[in-house]
Amino acid sequence: MSTFVSTTLRRSTIAAIGAVLAACLFGPYPVRAAEGVSHPDFSGVWAVLRFTGPVGSFFMPQDPPLSANGQKIVDEFRAKYDVHKYDMEPNQYCVEHGMPSILWGLGGAPMEIIQQPKRITLLSEATNQFRFMYLDGRKAPEEYPHTRNGYSIGHWDGDTLIVDTTLIEEWKFARWPHSENAVFTEKFSLIDAADVPPPPGGARRGPPRAPVTGKVLVDEITMTDPDFYDKPTTMTYYYRKLPNQEFFEDTCSTGIWLEQFEKRIAESEGDKSAQ
Repeated sequence: MSTFVSTTLRRSTIAAIGAVLAACLFGPYPVRAAEGVSHPDFSGVWAVLRFTGPVGSFFMPQDPPLSANGQKIVDEFRAKYDVHKYDMEPNQYCVEHGMPSILWGLGGAPMEIIQQPKRITLLSEATNQFRFMYLDGRKAPEEYPHTRNGYSIGHWDGDTLIVDTTLIEEWKFARWPHSENAVFTEKFSLIDAADVPPPPGGARRGPPRAPVTGKVLVDEITMTDPDFYDKPTTMTYYYRKLPNQEFFEDTCSTGIWLEQFEKRIAESEGDKSAQ
């Protein structure tokens, strides 16, 4: 079963979570850090246009080569937790994608950015994930649980938003395995669509889309993890702003629950007929 239910079913349940929460809870803030200082506005619903680097399966970035120590850790783990042997691929069970694949638009899922002066909220349609990127000068807390998306702190360098994410839960399956000591550094910016480099094989397949115009969101992502890798790895993602700005609820877990429910019913009916 796919990570997401069919597009028709998924988009029939309209729940514009980001827009509603932003309007109800926080109100319309100007994108202004201080009097006379403004920054680019990343607000809106964005979908992956392309990315740089080697392309793996299902239009995902290829996993970087692990260090000898990282390979040993991952091999030992996967020898026990063999997703192919037991048909337990995480996507089939709505496991949150976490960093960095929350940014990859798996299954075509867009993300919405809600921008405020002291915090940027990133919502992913995939498994209804979220990230908070704090811009208020705080430091990462010393006592804080490691989570799939970690703890993100950002600051502006001119028109570029630099975000460091730490306190990320260890991940040993595919999609950029990493230790709990991994650090992801991102550089967000806006460029003109005409300045997006041509894809070296990293453009989505399918029928041609209408030409992208206006501004494109850029996220340069660098992963540093000495526990699993010999050197940092960097890739760059480009996002187009969706013209209809629609953002919906992912009902992935509902399908899994219903499938298990039907299995239990079938087992029960089988037990009755055997009596």
